[in-house]
Amino acid sequence: MPLRLKLSVLIIALLTVTVLFVSGFLLRTQQRTLSDEMRKRGLTLAQNLAAGAKTAVLTEDDLGLQLLVRDVARDADVAYVAVTDSAGKVLAHSDLGQLGRALERPAGATPLGDAVLVQTLPLSGQGDVIDFSMPLVFRQVRVGAAYVGFSRGGIDQAVAEARTRASIITLAMLAVGIGGAVGLTAALARPIVRLMQGTQAVADGDFSVALPVTSRDELGALTAAFNDMARSLREKEMIKRAFSRYVAREVVDEILKDPEQVSLTGERRDVTVLFCDIRGFTAAAEAQPPEAVVELLNAFYDLMIETTFKHDGTLDKFLGDGVMAVFGAPLYRPDHAVMAARTALAMQAAIRDLSARRVAAGKSPLDVGIGLNAGEVIAGTIGTDARMEYTVVGDSVNLASRLESCAGPGQILVSAEMYARLDGAVRARPLGRFNVKGRDEAVEVWQLLRLETC
Repeated sequence: MPLRLKLSVLIIALLTVTVLFVSGFLLRTQQRTLSDEMRKRGLTLAQNLAAGAKTAVLTEDDLGLQLLVRDVARDADVAYVAVTDSAGKVLAHSDLGQLGRALERPAGATPLGDAVLVQTLPLSGQGDVIDFSMPLVFRQVRVGAAYVGFSRGGIDQAVAEARTRASIITLAMLAVGIGGAVGLTAALARPIVRLMQGTQAVADGDFSVALPVTSRDELGALTAAFNDMARSLREKEMIKRAFSRYVAREVVDEILKDPEQVSLTGERRDVTVLFCDIRGFTAAAEAQPPEAVVELLNAFYDLMIETTFKHDGTLDKFLGDGVMAVFGAPLYRPDHAVMAARTALAMQAAIRDLSARRVAAGKSPLDVGIGLNAGEVIAGTIGTDARMEYTVVGDSVNLASRLESCAGPGQILVSAEMYARLDGAVRARPLGRFNVKGRDEAVEVWQLLRLETC
C-alpha cells in the first residue's frame, strides 16, 4: 500500500472516529438537557396544578378543577392530566371519559406516597411519558392527588432532528476532512516520493540529481541532506573519472575502497618506473603538417595509456613525445616489476601494429625506445598550493630515464637489478655495461625480448 494511501486512511479513520465521538457526545448531552428541562417544566406545572387543585377539592369545585386541568393540558407535550380524591376516584381529567372512575395508572407505575414522585412510564399508543405525581395534603391530611404526564415524543423528535443535523454536519466535516486528508497526505508524500525517485536515480548512477527543498521541517532537512549526499557522490565520481585518466579504473576503485591505505604525502616506496619515447620524432614532426603530428601523438598516447592501465600502472606524466609510468604506487603491488615488463612488451607490440597500419596508409613508420628500472623512490605530492602533482623522484627514476635514452628503436632496456626481479618471467639478453649520465660506474644492461612460456 503506498504511503500516501496509508496516511489518507489513517487520517480519515481518526477524523471519522473523532467526529462520531463528538457528535454522539453532543447528542447525548442535548438529550439529557432536554430531559432535565422537561422535568423542571413538568414539575413546575404539577406543583402549580396541585396548589390550585387542593382548594378546589376541599370546596368540591369540580368546574374549577376541570378548568385547571384543561389549562395544563394545553401544553403540547402534556399527555394526560388528572386530579383524584383520596380514594383514587377521578375528579378532573384531560380525558373527560375518565371522570368518576378509579384512576387507571400506566403499567409499572409506583404507587404515590407522601412525597412528590417522578418516574418514566410506558403509555399505550404514546411511548414513554414522564409522570409527575403530587399528593394533595391539607393540614397533614391527604385529600387527593394530582398527576401530570409529559410525553417524551417531543424530546425524541428534538433529538431526531438534532441527529439529522449532526449527521449532515458530520458528513460535511468528513467530506472536508477527506479532501484535506488527501491534500495533506499528497503534500507529505510528494517529497518522500521525490526522495525515493532520487535515490533510485543515484542507485542507477545518476549523481546529477538535485531535489527541490520545499519546506523547513524534517522532510526539508532530509531532502537537503540527500542533495548534499548526491553532490558528494557527484564530486567523488568526478574525482574518480579525473583520476582514471592517470591510473587504471580498477586501481581507482581499489584506492576508493580504502583511501586510508594510500598515502599521497612523501614516503619511500619500492616501485618500477617506465619511460617510453618515440624515436626520430623531432625530424618527423618537422617534415609533417601540425595536424599529422597531433594525429600521430594522439594515436601514440592512446596506445600507451590503454596499455599502462591494462596492467594496473599509473600514468605519471606526458613528456612531449614520450610518457612516464609508475608501477607499485600509489597502490602497492608486490609484482610491480613483472607488470612493468609485461607493459613494456605490450607497448612495443602495439607500436609495431600501429606502425604497420601507418605504412599501409602511406605514412611514416613509428618506433619507440623503452627504459625500465626498479628500486626505491620518494613518492608523493610535489608542487605548490596552486599546482601539485603526484609523482616519484630518485636515482631509480633517473636511471630508468637514462636507459630509455640508450634504447634503440624497438628496444626495451632494463638494469641488472630490474632483470633479477623478473625471476625468469621474461626472456632477455645481456648487452654488457653501459656508461650512463650521472653514474660513475658503468651499468649492466639487459634487453627484454619476450615473455617466457610455460
